[in-house]
Amino acid sequence: MVQHKIKTKQTLPKGCKAKVKKGKQPVGGPRKGHALHIAPKKKTAIQEATTSAAVSKIINDKNEEMVRGRADVAVGKSTTGKKK
Repeated sequence: MVQHKIKTKQTLPKGCKAKVKKGKQPVGGPRKGHALHIAPKKKTAIQEATTSAAVSKIINDKNEEMVRGRADVAVGKSTTGKKK
């Protein structure tokens, strides 16, 4: 003997339309404006980005080496060389 309301599935009224599921979107390319062409990246911008990345890598390596050397001196180690 159930003493509370029994759960039932909801049904839509007779005048309502059922929900329509959207299909999957096409993969790749812009969705709107099929004639729209996106320009490729400029070669100079790509080259500047690679050179700036290389420069920052060299600077970071030198800074790390300097900090490691200071830490080794403070601790009392006498090894020189880069550890990985």
